[in-house]
Amino acid sequence: MALFLHNFVSAAEISKTKKGGQAAEESPRRPNVLFIIVDDLNDMPLHPTGKPFVPTPNFDRLAARGISFTNAHCNDPLCAPSRSSMMTGLYPQTSSLYWFEDLRENAILTQSVTMTEHFATNGYDVYGTGKIYHGNQDPNEYYAKRGPRGSNGPWPWDGNEQRKRALLPHPQQLYFYADDADPEMDYQWEHTFGPLSKIPNYQANQDTNAPGYRGWTLGGKPFHYASDQNRDAMPDEVHADWAASILREKHPTPFLLMTGFSRTHTPLYAPKEYFDRFPLDEIEIPNGYRDGDLKDCAPSLANQSLYAFRRYQMLFKHPQKPDLFKRWLQAYMACVSFIDDQVGTVLDALDKSEFSDNTLIILTSDHGFHVGGKEALYKQTLWDSGTRIPFIVSGLKGIPEGIKCQQPISLIDVYPTLIDICGLPENPNRTRNGYPLDGHSLKPLLHNTPDQWSGPDVAITALPGKDHSQHREHIGTLYPHFSVRSKDWRYSLTSDGQEELYHYPSDPYEFHNLAKEAQHNETKIELKRKLVTMRDGDQWLPFEYQTLEAFEITCEVKGQSKLVFDQRVITDVDVVDWTPLRIRVAGKRSQVWLDNRVHSDKLSEQPFNKSSVQFTATESRQLRIRNLFPSRTQ
Repeated sequence: MALFLHNFVSAAEISKTKKGGQAAEESPRRPNVLFIIVDDLNDMPLHPTGKPFVPTPNFDRLAARGISFTNAHCNDPLCAPSRSSMMTGLYPQTSSLYWFEDLRENAILTQSVTMTEHFATNGYDVYGTGKIYHGNQDPNEYYAKRGPRGSNGPWPWDGNEQRKRALLPHPQQLYFYADDADPEMDYQWEHTFGPLSKIPNYQANQDTNAPGYRGWTLGGKPFHYASDQNRDAMPDEVHADWAASILREKHPTPFLLMTGFSRTHTPLYAPKEYFDRFPLDEIEIPNGYRDGDLKDCAPSLANQSLYAFRRYQMLFKHPQKPDLFKRWLQAYMACVSFIDDQVGTVLDALDKSEFSDNTLIILTSDHGFHVGGKEALYKQTLWDSGTRIPFIVSGLKGIPEGIKCQQPISLIDVYPTLIDICGLPENPNRTRNGYPLDGHSLKPLLHNTPDQWSGPDVAITALPGKDHSQHREHIGTLYPHFSVRSKDWRYSLTSDGQEELYHYPSDPYEFHNLAKEAQHNETKIELKRKLVTMRDGDQWLPFEYQTLEAFEITCEVKGQSKLVFDQRVITDVDVVDWTPLRIRVAGKRSQVWLDNRVHSDKLSEQPFNKSSVQFTATESRQLRIRNLFPSRTQ
């Protein structure tokens, strides 16, 4: 059945004036926006094959009212860089923020207009609760009202006052880290799980100066739990209720309501009733799981010493607990179901409000999450389980109902979509860093006019080479890997040139890497071209001596090469043969790659000032430069 959008009216269209320049007598109100983002939620609400089935009636009812983008992806499969990219509208490769760096310390993002700022300064009241930006990076000054912050609690506690807000694992699950498992596993608090009825009980321990404690804590205070019917509210329940209360208020001004839920982020604690929904003897191991699946993968992407694979081995192959696999899976499924109920609380409040017919709803996640497929148990991969997210758009009259769209899109498209629908100025960074937003408005896809889509036919994701098990600043952001996802294919290119290629119609679980098969060379070459184009951008110019504040240079050199900027020697190298050289200078940081390997990475106490770029080389070719602050003239 063909469905066409005929009543979908954007704020830009509303504001058109009558002939003679007179404003319309009764301009319809600009649409409100309810944006819901769930932490670490993979594509389970899309009910894909290859993963356990979890009923999600509230996700489903929203999907029945709108469009589900079934090929939606994150732009970096980690919380902080994914959210920083989405909220600023700039790719990780644009900002060079791939890891857990603070966006306020990034030379480009610190001069970007965030989504919440853009709404707040263009006629919207902005409300927020839970986890929206990562950590404490939220620009608080733009909220009309800010609700409780995000939290992964409640937590176990050992009674030591100095660790009252510490992240401790569940004491009844310390066997996870036995000598025959993985005693050196990092972030031990992140792996434990269970119903709230499994009340933690830390015994006194003289070695750790812990007097012991029985019970849960939250925010450094006791968290009451006697039963599911007699307990304190979990943080996400508080966020849902807070968002619902905002929807019950009067709003003479259009609003943007940002609601962030912390589950399904680990540790996977939830009320017992949600665990009871998934009896262990009814959980089946999905078809998408296969031992030895990593053998034909790119070594850089399938290094089993990395965090995601170690977690899989520790929890799914534990020598003492053969059923640990199902128990962890039960916990993740329970948390998905728990979050679905919180989404229902918010949707119920909107349905009962006066804003139900004029509120755009977007429901999504910050990235995917492996629950055993590809022998991984985490995010931070370039396979579909790590990048693919639920993405549902609904709420305004005229949006087709119950439709699934397979066009590849990503979180980078959120900001320009909201600008388009709500009639905000199109280039928020015009007077700041000058960067146009990297994404594209989804409005043509909501109009059911895909031929008018201006975006690419692939979604790109960047992956930092750094791993959670490496505790050094910045390392790994220098080795980003990239992947593009089309309708039927995924192509990945690592920082050291390794490749992967998967064909989903014939291989939905990514069991077969086709990158070395000659019959697919044309497909691989075309996808690589698209990846490199989206990775490197189009703002390059032939090199000439200029006065800049931040820049990037690429070339090939032979002999001695030297770059001096702001009276500082950035690099001075001497090579015999033609060698690729890349230099990036922005803010307080200078980075140099020689022969596609990191040559130096330096943080200065003071940021670089605008200065002349002085580059000399015995011989150079293909020399080009791009200004990383394009709004700042010479």
